[in-house]
Amino acid sequence: MPLKVQEQNVHTLISDFSGIYELDAMVIQCLFETSAILGLLGVRSIVTGIRPEIVQSVVQL
Repeated sequence: MPLKVQEQNVHTLISDFSGIYELDAMVIQCLFETSAILGLLGVRSIVTGIRPEIVQSVVQL
């Protein structure tokens, strides 16, 4: 994905998780890592639509 982001000159990436009811710890960790990598490339990463229960899991991690 980082190569495509650079090729397409992306400045902001919005990820919508409103249709997802459950995320495990591995997926959440991957989201954090992806966001960090995109940040190093100068891309602003916005995550939206996360259910409150999932947010609580993220905070605990």
